Amino acid sequence: MDELIFRDTPDRFRPLAGEIVPPLLALLRERRALEEELHRRFEAQRRAFLAEGGSPNQLPPGEPELWAEYRRRYLELVQPRCVPGLLKYGAIGSCGCPAKYSGLDTDPHSQVTFTMKSPKKAVVELRYLQNCLKEKRRFVLKPGPEGWLVAGMDDGYQDEAGWHVDHYL
Repeated sequence: MDELIFRDTPDRFRPLAGEIVPPLLALLRERRALEEELHRRFEAQRRAFLAEGGSPNQLPPGEPELWAEYRRRYLELVQPRCVPGLLKYGAIGSCGCPAKYSGLDTDPHSQVTFTMKSPKKAVVELRYLQNCLKEKRRFVLKPGPEGWLVAGMDDGYQDEAGWHVDHYL
C-alpha cells in the first residue's frame, strides 16, 4: 500500500488520516502476526502428535491451552483499541493460513481509503486480493480518551455492493 485515497473528506480533516490510519494498519498487522504465529504452532503441534502415532481424529495434548493463549493474547491486543461493547462475542475462535489481514501486505495493489465528514467519526476501507479473493474491509473509528478506537467492522467482497457485519477484528 503506497497511496491513501481520500473520499468525501474536507481538507480540514485530511491531516487526521495521519493519526488514524497508521495505528489502525499497525494493529491489523499485529493481529495478523499473532494469527500466523499461533497457526504455525498449532500445525507444528499437530504434526508432532501425528508423527508420534496420534490419531488424526483426536486433539493433540496441549491444544486447548494453546487456544486459551490465542484468545487471551487476541483480547489483550485488540480490546484497548476498540470501543466498549464492540467485542461482545469475546475472542476470535479460529486462525488460518493465510491470516485474516495478510492480503494487506501481500497484494501490491491494495488500497486504503479514508473518509471523514465530522470530527466524531472516520471510516477506513481496505481493498486487497487474498488467495484469489477480492476482499474489502471497512472500519468505523471514533475518538477515545487515548486515541481513535474501532467502533465497527464490516467485510465483503469487492464484486458485492453490500457489506456484512464482522464481529472480530
